[in-house]
Amino acid sequence: MPDSRAPRSSPPQDEDEVEVSAALRAMVLSTRPDELGLNADEPDRVFGVVMELGRDLDVVTVVALLDGTASRYLSTGGGTVGAGEHEPVAEAARSLVAMGQVLVGQTEPESNFPSPAPGRVRFHLLTVGGGRTADATARELDDRRHGLSPLYEVGVALTMQIDRLGDSRPD
Repeated sequence: MPDSRAPRSSPPQDEDEVEVSAALRAMVLSTRPDELGLNADEPDRVFGVVMELGRDLDVVTVVALLDGTASRYLSTGGGTVGAGEHEPVAEAARSLVAMGQVLVGQTEPESNFPSPAPGRVRFHLLTVGGGRTADATARELDDRRHGLSPLYEVGVALTMQIDRLGDSRPD
């Protein structure tokens, strides 16, 4: 499993990229269940998971929606949007949402969706009944000492699938 204490990203270079990343984060966190064709009769139904990793200089945001939509971007700008167009990534995104459904009971209602502090990982679950959140230290999750470790592991698997897209691009 990758070390969440990996080298840190550099400070923001382009304010436009920072604004785009913030807008993407806000857009996904405000996604409504009816946009994905979900019935309001299932308030605990998870339709999206946003996993955010707090690092010293930025936050990495990993997005997975029930329909296979997947993206990853940095609070300082840049990232990969639309990765779910590739079936292995879409499958990993759906797996993350499925694991979020299993662990929804370990989260608390949330409407503000705060970003994690450095060294922490925050999970935002998008449910038909509203947002839910939970967080843990990266070390607890890496060491499998937290109840959300299975969600983290599936999230890491999604990021690895997104990484493979970059590895397969021609030079």
